[in-house]
Amino acid sequence: MNHDIAGVWKLRSYSRRYLDTGEVRNDMLPQAYILYTPGGYVMSLTLEADRKPPAGSVLTDQESIRLFRSIMSSYIGTYTVEGNRVTHAVELSWNESWTGGRLVRCFSVEGDTLTIETTPRTSGSDTREFINTLTWQRVEAFK
Repeated sequence: MNHDIAGVWKLRSYSRRYLDTGEVRNDMLPQAYILYTPGGYVMSLTLEADRKPPAGSVLTDQESIRLFRSIMSSYIGTYTVEGNRVTHAVELSWNESWTGGRLVRCFSVEGDTLTIETTPRTSGSDTREFINTLTWQRVEAFK
């Protein structure tokens, strides 16, 4: 299972388009990596850009809550590719509602640039449906 998508990718741009108004937000640029192995595994970690470290090695309750909330997403599982769609079968996730589920994405690869678009969804307290578009730069290819 070796696809053009296999590799380690670093997030370069992130936008959110709301379906009800067409409004586009480009003001969020989290830190993120996604890894697709040639053997069919996917791992993703997305964090808020300006995470502040705790004051010490023992976290206060407030620091724990702040750090947890700054994890936008993190999961691992397997993936399959069909045409321009990649499906992530989530085995473990920071968000238990994703564990055991499938995340379907449209994607394209041009050279060392990967563009992924989510299916319409809502998230957290944002009840409006949106589509995220994420552009990634390949930082390592698998041979």
